[in-house]
This record gives sequence, structure tokens and C-alpha cells, in this order.
Amino acid sequence: MTGERTARAVWSHLVEPGDPVGHLDGGAQEALELLRSGGLDGDLATHAARWKLRLEGLDEDVLAGRFDRDLRFLIPDDEDWPKSLADLGTLQPIGLWMRGGASILSWPSVSIVGARAATSYGQSAASEMAGDLAATHVLVSGGAFGIDAAVHRATLARHGRTVVVLAGGIDRVYPAAHRELVEAIVVSGGAVVSEMPPGATPARHRFLSRNRLIAALGQATVVVEAGVRSGALSTARHAAEIGRDVAAVPGPITSAASAGTNQLLRDFGICVTGAQDVRELLGTIGPDTLPRVVETAYDRLGERDRRVWNALTPRVVGSLTGIAREAGLSAHETATSLSFLQSIGLARSIADRWIRVAV
Repeated sequence: MTGERTARAVWSHLVEPGDPVGHLDGGAQEALELLRSGGLDGDLATHAARWKLRLEGLDEDVLAGRFDRDLRFLIPDDEDWPKSLADLGTLQPIGLWMRGGASILSWPSVSIVGARAATSYGQSAASEMAGDLAATHVLVSGGAFGIDAAVHRATLARHGRTVVVLAGGIDRVYPAAHRELVEAIVVSGGAVVSEMPPGATPARHRFLSRNRLIAALGQATVVVEAGVRSGALSTARHAAEIGRDVAAVPGPITSAASAGTNQLLRDFGICVTGAQDVRELLGTIGPDTLPRVVETAYDRLGERDRRVWNALTPRVVGSLTGIAREAGLSAHETATSLSFLQSIGLARSIADRWIRVAV
């Protein structure tokens, strides 16, 4: 990594979202040297003491900019850096840790968020909207249970691209039950991003800060279902603060799960009931506006999953044992891989036996 990139990567370990990072305007390397020498004083003195304590605890790999080769660290000078983040002003992140396709962060996009404890009504509305929008927009959400998961899964089902914005490190997927979902998103051409470095825990305050990134990455934010204290409402507030359109799906007045969305309708007055409403809001009514991607899902598979896919046949169903033997893997490894391949549409189960789906 370059000196500036390495310095920013180090800074991502030192600061918390919301810390004053205007000191990086003169260059992350210079600011790091000032921190080491005690040159950050005045209004930054308290923060400098915290940052220096973390700096002293970093290992040599972090300080040298060495990290997992599957990760990428984007900085504002990069061509793939999403320019929409500049709308956050002083709250723009120092950098973004990510896996997946960086270019899609600048494609036409919509952020869709909502309640974790979603009702069947909310999940159905989110799935239908995201599935339809997947042809024309990247769908951005937070990877949580409920509405977020419905958005991500519906996009995958329609072979679209979706972005997960995490509150902790890329290696700390939360909830842990969604590790396979996140992996499927990356393999299918989507992305997972975080401003927090690898190893960072998804603490409560980081979820609230993370919401500003979800808001900034989308051209508009749609809240499908949310209670009056839902974190989805903080995403909506961030979106409104940076000039994004905020829309909501109306819900039953008797449902506590829709109290927050109905409040948004009173505050902002933008009601959407489907994908076409969202497209009209953004002025993108025409179909197929996303760039075409030649790379297939198979091209993004890891070695284990490629071996299993190649062990399958398109016309004859195979048993788990036979597939494992052909792939040279254990039954457990093969079963895990088959489940994953099925989730991204590359394998199909028929009466507990398996068949290949062409890419």
C-alpha cells in the first residue's frame, strides 16, 4: 500500500465514527506523525490521548499495512471511491474496508431499511420492491434480520447486486447467522463494506454511525417497516440531512411495527408502494439501467465451491457421498458448499440429491 493508504488504514483502527478527523486534511501520514510526537493538542488533546493508546496496541502487520488479501481498503483518492460519501462532509469515513466489487458502490442505488422484528407484511413488501428494483438499481442495506435480509435475499433471487454495510469489521458479520448470506452476496457480484477495521466488534454505537453510510450510498432511502424507536429511522434522518429523498411504505395504523414509517409519511409526505414509485421518485423509469457485467458467479467462487460445482452434472442428480468423492472433499465440506451454491442459484436439490445449474 502507498504511504497515505497505509496511514489511513492505521487511522481506521484509532478513531471511532464521529471522532473529529479534520486533522487528516493535511495528509494522514503527517497527522500520524503528529500523533506519535504529541503534536496534536488543543481541541484534539483528549481525542489524541485515546488514539495514542490504541496506536500503542497495534501490531506490526497493521502498522505496515498488511492485511487479508481478500480485503480491499478504499480511500477518497481511489477511482472506485463512492463520490456520494462526500455529501457527509466532515462525517465522511477515513476509508472503507470491503470485499466484492468496488465499482458497484457508484452505480444507481437505493437504500432500503426497516425493522429487524419485521412482520410478514413488511417482509413481503420489501421482497417485492427489492426484487423489482434489482433490474435497475443496486440495493443497499445493513444485513440485519427482518427487512434488511429480505432486501438482500430478494435481490440475489433476481440475480441483482446488493451492498451490505456492516457496523463492525468485515470479519465480524452480524448477525453471525448471516455469514452465508454475506458470502453469497460477495460471490454474486455484490459487496460488503465497513468503515471499521478487521476485528472491530459491532458495538451498539457503531450501528447508529453506520446508518449514515447506508443513507449516503443510496440515491434515496426507503423505510419499509419500522417502530417508533427503530434504527431505520436514524438512517432516514441521516438521508434527509444530506438532501436525499426519504420515502416510506405505509402500514396498518394498528401495527406498532409501522408506527415509525407512518410517522415518516407525516414528516416527509413521500409514500411508495412498489418499485415503480421509487423509480419515478428518482426519475429512472427506463429498464436495465445497470452496467452489464461479463464476469459470472462461477468466476467468483472459491476453490472448494468450484470443485463441488464441477463435481455436479447438469442432467443427472448426484448423491452427497458421490459428489464429495468426486470433489475430493469431506461430506461436511460438500454439504456446506452445496447449500451455499444453492443459495446463489448454481445448484438445485431434488429429493436430497443434487444437480448443477448452468451459469
